[in-house]
Amino acid sequence: MVMMQFNLFADERMKILISLSFMHGGIVQVWAENKNNAVLSHTSIFSTLVGLLAGIKRTFGDPDQERMAHTQLHTLKS
Repeated sequence: MVMMQFNLFADERMKILISLSFMHGGIVQVWAENKNNAVLSHTSIFSTLVGLLAGIKRTFGDPDQERMAHTQLHTLKS
């Protein structure tokens, strides 16, 4: 995992662009390219890195985290 010192970047926009640059492969890359284009054209819905990270989680995170955890615990007991 790459650890970035985000306080070195000039503004939130640069933090978002740098973060998007690490997203490669498949649908993730397509999503990141679309978001990158939106940032560059000043039409992005994300104005902060925190907002971007929340968007990534909403889009690619587990929609039913509770059920997944229950299934994993059940598997461990078996």
